[in-house]
Amino acid sequence: SSDDGKAVDSTKPVIDTAIAGAFPTSCATITRGGTINFKALFSDNEQLGSYSINIHNNFDHHSHDTEVDSCEFDAEKTPVNPWAATLTFTIPANSKEYIAEQQITVPADIDTGDYHFMIQLTDAQGWATMRGISIKIVE
Repeated sequence: SSDDGKAVDSTKPVIDTAIAGAFPTSCATITRGGTINFKALFSDNEQLGSYSINIHNNFDHHSHDTEVDSCEFDAEKTPVNPWAATLTFTIPANSKEYIAEQQITVPADIDTGDYHFMIQLTDAQGWATMRGISIKIVE
């Protein structure tokens, strides 16, 4: 193998949910049948790649290491018709910074209660960062 002298990128991308208008934020309440107006700022020292959003129930009160705030949970329950979705999006080529905005429709017939909104951001080199946000879906 050869060494072209170029430094290897080992820096993970950054998910910023503290920008103006960022959503959802920790412990956000969202209406069943409504819309999640997702907004976050993504950045990387070299080049961004893609991102995905995973939404799943938290009826058993499990945790993800990225959660920093403690939300008030409903009582644990057995899912009947929980919402589970994974959505994948591309980021324009050669972007070092990108404001991600998506409108995500919340199904009207799902179980209400505690959910996780997981954001995974991958840069062009394959490094990934994940952010877990606790949300509540209500009537």
